[in-house]
Amino acid sequence: MGIQYISGAVRKDISFSGSPLFSINYFGGGMMGHLIFVTGGVRSGKSAFAEQYAQQLAATNDSRSLTYIASGVAFDAEMQARIARHQADREASEAIWHTLEIPDVLEEELFVFGNAEVVLWDCLTTWLGNVIYKTSSDNKQAHAISHYIKSFKQYIEKWKEQDISILLVSNEVLDEPASQYEETELYKQLLGELHQWIVAQCDEAYEIDHRLSKRWK
Repeated sequence: MGIQYISGAVRKDISFSGSPLFSINYFGGGMMGHLIFVTGGVRSGKSAFAEQYAQQLAATNDSRSLTYIASGVAFDAEMQARIARHQADREASEAIWHTLEIPDVLEEELFVFGNAEVVLWDCLTTWLGNVIYKTSSDNKQAHAISHYIKSFKQYIEKWKEQDISILLVSNEVLDEPASQYEETELYKQLLGELHQWIVAQCDEAYEIDHRLSKRWK
């Protein structure tokens, strides 16, 4: 399908695995960021969806700049394999990715990206888990976690003021049964609240299940 003009916006249809499942709308009148939220269960295909979407966004924007924010830490064999698989997927693509390793602390360099840059963060569940683990020995853990989340929200708000596209990937874990462990329940509560805040801020929200996407916003 070709470009369509809708109420002053330029619309381009984008395909996932060969099927036109979603579209991007570009509105004139200022340079603002475009925030996209992608969630789904483990092995749902959400990372593949987000990576393909990011590459197609870059092609649409005539941008050669793709940044991948990685929060995974190779603390066991399973995580090592997962990280290696994601690295191989990016290396096999035609896109050129610049990777930032951000396990927990958000670095100052993240405040500035180039015009029309596409940024993919995969994934927020890992980042939040790292934050909880890092602050677990803190006598004021709740305050410490709150500081990290506040910083995260400030970055998102700052990025939305720039001429960039941001894709945030997260896991859907809130359907899991209640845990006997207090830390696990804290994690689920914080993640649920963070997801709600992100969806309120984002321009598009997708849920992926078995490589099928559903657009909620």
